[in-house]
Amino acid sequence: MRPETVAFRELDTLVRNLTDQLAGYRRRALSAESRIRELEQLVAERDGTLIEVRADGLRSAQARALLEAKVRELEAKAEMAKAEVVRVQAAFAAAAEAATPQAVDSELSRENERLRARLAEARDKTAQLGERMRFLRQQTGQGAER
Repeated sequence: MRPETVAFRELDTLVRNLTDQLAGYRRRALSAESRIRELEQLVAERDGTLIEVRADGLRSAQARALLEAKVRELEAKAEMAKAEVVRVQAAFAAAAEAATPQAVDSELSRENERLRARLAEARDKTAQLGERMRFLRQQTGQGAER
């Protein structure tokens, strides 16, 4: 499996998990608000004291503010994950485009040319070494005759 595919799947899973968490926090916030309204009504009906209701409202407002901050944080993470997914998709598309038969063929052609040039260079060096060996053999043969 290609590394881009693995990374893409991981990011996709991360985005899904963050989305699920975000939905869960929203449900919890809405449920908490509903429960707070019910409790406020019960307290107001039983005690009739406005001070207690306001205190509960203040606590619920603080809880709501905390939950909203958490939701904003998760939304920011989800946006970053989405941007990462887009970046990985672009990289995957670029890699897929580079792997077309024409691109592979042209890369192989360039590699063949480089190898042919190296082979010609090696052939020339081998011929030069052969000439030197012949010369040295001739010299050693003439030196022995002297």
